[in-house]
Amino acid sequence: MKKFFQMVGILTLMIGSFVYTEKVGTTAKLSDTLLTEIKSKKDGYKENAIEPIIKDDTIIPGINGKEVDVDKSYEAMSKIGYFDDKLLVYKPLKVENTLDKNKDKYVINGNNTKMDVTLLFKVGNNDDITNIISMLDSKKLKGAFFIESKYLEKHHNQIIKLVQNGHTVGNLSNNENYEDSDFVWMKTILTNIGPQIYNYCYTEKAKKKVIRVCKIQDSITIMPSIIIKDNPFINIKKFLTPGAIISLDVNKTLNTQIEMILNYITAKGYHLVSLEELLKE
Repeated sequence: MKKFFQMVGILTLMIGSFVYTEKVGTTAKLSDTLLTEIKSKKDGYKENAIEPIIKDDTIIPGINGKEVDVDKSYEAMSKIGYFDDKLLVYKPLKVENTLDKNKDKYVINGNNTKMDVTLLFKVGNNDDITNIISMLDSKKLKGAFFIESKYLEKHHNQIIKLVQNGHTVGNLSNNENYEDSDFVWMKTILTNIGPQIYNYCYTEKAKKKVIRVCKIQDSITIMPSIIIKDNPFINIKKFLTPGAIISLDVNKTLNTQIEMILNYITAKGYHLVSLEELLKE
C-alpha cells in the first residue's frame, strides 16, 4: 500500500510539472508574440519632432515629438496578455534648436500645426481688464496679459491670481522702455509670483536695444504676428490663423466685443491658450 501511494505521488508530481512547463511555455510564447507585435507597430505611433522656423531674426518655435518606449509598453501590456494601444508608453523626441537657444530672436508666432491661438492683451497703467478676465475664466479659456510697471504696483494681487489661474503675464516695463530700471524690478516680481516657463518682453517692430536687453535678462521677446489697434472683432475675423499671437490694445471697444470675439474664435475650432502653452515645445 505504501508503494502504491508513493507511485501516486510521483505520478502527481510528473503531471504537475508537465502542466507547469506547458503553462510557462504558453506564457513565453504569448510574451514573445506581444513583444514582436509592439516592435512591429511602434513606428506607426511615432511623431517626429518639428524643428523651429527661423528666418533672419525671427523664430516660430518647434514642437517635441514622441516614440514608443518598447520595454515600458511591454511591461504594461504583459499584465493583460495582448496588444492595446491605450497602454503604449512613450518617450520624448526633443527639438534640438530650442527657444532657450534663440533668445536673440523675435518670437512672431506659435507653431501652426495645431489650432491654438493666443490673445495678448496690452495693459496700460490705467486700463481695466476685470471684464476680460471674467469672460476668459467663465469660459475656461486662457490669455496673455502684458502689463506696465505702474499697473503691477496698483494691481499686484490681481496679477498673482492671473498667473495662478494659468494665464501668462508679460513685462512692458515703464512704457515699453526696457532700459528703464522698472524692467528688472518687474522681472524679479513676476519670476517670484509663479511657475511661468519664461519671462517675456514685447515689441511691435524689430529693435536691437530691446532684443539685446531682454536677452541679457534671460527673457523671450514677443513681436506678434497680428497687431490690432481698433475694430478688434472685424480684424480678428479677417486675420485669424493657427498659431497666431494676436496683440490687442485694452480699450472700451475691446471690452464691449470681448465675449463676441471669444465665441467666434472657439466656434471656428480654435483653442485659446496661454502664451506659455502656445510656445511650449
